[in-house]
Amino acid sequence: MTSRTGNDAAVSAAEPHASSLRSAERFPGVSQFRALVEFTHGLDLLQAVSVLTLVLAVIFGFEHWLFETVARICFLIFALHPRSLRRAEFWLALSLAGTIIIVLDWEGADNHKYLLAYWLWVVFIAHLFAQPTHQQRMVRFNARFFLCFIFLAASAQKISSPAYRSGEMFEHYLYVDSRFTAFGKLMGISPEVPDAVKKRIALLRSPFAQVEGNELEIPGSDRARVAALVLTWWDVSLQLLIGSLLLIRRPVTDKFAHILLLFFILTTYLPAPVFGFGWILGIMGFTLAKERFPRIAVVYMICFGMILLYQVPWREWVLAM
Repeated sequence: MTSRTGNDAAVSAAEPHASSLRSAERFPGVSQFRALVEFTHGLDLLQAVSVLTLVLAVIFGFEHWLFETVARICFLIFALHPRSLRRAEFWLALSLAGTIIIVLDWEGADNHKYLLAYWLWVVFIAHLFAQPTHQQRMVRFNARFFLCFIFLAASAQKISSPAYRSGEMFEHYLYVDSRFTAFGKLMGISPEVPDAVKKRIALLRSPFAQVEGNELEIPGSDRARVAALVLTWWDVSLQLLIGSLLLIRRPVTDKFAHILLLFFILTTYLPAPVFGFGWILGIMGFTLAKERFPRIAVVYMICFGMILLYQVPWREWVLAM
């Protein structure tokens, strides 16, 4: 049986600390990432979610004067009195404004705008609870519910659509959707092909054109068809897998689902600039990851920064090449 002196124990306890210091000196980025992990983990869950939701409402909210005014006033109040973020009345104002816009434009509102309105109500109701445990349970339950519902329902709808399974939808986007023009050029699709497709569609819509059978043969590109099929099945497979893994509710499957969700956000919203949708998916993923997977929560924070960077006019730069 061996014994250790107090000095030996002190030296032994100091060795891991010295080792970590040497590692930090060699790799400064490691220490910065560790500090970011500790800072993110130290934030109150509801407070962090509230700040991210407020940013979402201000930057990617409803494009209507009523909601924009309410969101900016709320942001000003938060800047002057940060504690106002914890008041239920603060979130009630945003929730009511968003709901009014949905009612006024229920036919034209995008799906992610409905999701934004739902999430604002979730944050409002969470602030009605006095106990932090009840608040956290509220946001976590709804974050998992909406992620499972969004991805599984979207997968079921897409798989049931013959036009989607065949790749026609993405091929159509590559030809006629201006948001995908630069992406198509990067994939080697000649800009002449989308221009020809647009001219043929314009002819079909013209009231003066006489088209036999009301059908026209649209020119296409083999490269676009292959790309559309890859995008189609990559998209639906990834969404189906994320929703299914989150439904299992196990640490291993949750961790894998977070990795796939981050990959989905980072790769989807670069060519498809629906930034508000990507941001709210990031909030829900962050809500589930913050306490259980602190490092993954930090990656979600980095992901928010990437969504902001995606707004640089890279499409114009690509098309000008």
